Amino acid sequence: RNSIVTCATCYVLPYHAIPPGSFNAQANSKMSYQNNAYANKPEIALRRAHELVSIRQPDAALTLLHDVLSSRRHRTWSPTYDKIMITYLDLCIDLNKAREAKDGLHQYRNLSQAQAPGSLEIVIRHLLDTADRNCREAKADADDLDAAGPTSGANVLLLSTMSSDPLQTQRDSALLLPRLKFLWESYRAVLDILR
Repeated sequence: RNSIVTCATCYVLPYHAIPPGSFNAQANSKMSYQNNAYANKPEIALRRAHELVSIRQPDAALTLLHDVLSSRRHRTWSPTYDKIMITYLDLCIDLNKAREAKDGLHQYRNLSQAQAPGSLEIVIRHLLDTADRNCREAKADADDLDAAGPTSGANVLLLSTMSSDPLQTQRDSALLLPRLKFLWESYRAVLDILR
């Protein structure tokens, strides 16, 4: 804890005198610089995002695709941005990040509004269909767990005396509610986009 650290200006500082997050800010700016290198060619960024997903780094892939969508360098729409946005939304759905999905939709609307408004419709339909399908699958999984519930006599007797099933409530809150919340936020984001 009392170790000595040298910083970039060659001053020697005790460890506790370094402001929190100063090294992380440098690492984050380096990561942002690396992601901006992919903004020149969206095709390369999409390929890199697929590589990151394949090595189980979906958060890094999501950050990379968000940087490409929010880049000010290339603001002309191309069909590659369609694929980028669909991959971005799939990652948001898998990671259950509704706020990032909404921000990505806003960025994509600004990008495609003048040149390809039909592309925005395709992306929005993909988001709503996929979120709805995931919500239905979560409901089916919760129902399947309910059907395979407790079969021993004491547990069935105890659960039958209660007016609500606490195990069903627990399964719903663990499986269904996050997907239902994401679907709700997706509908709100789409209404906000189409205003």
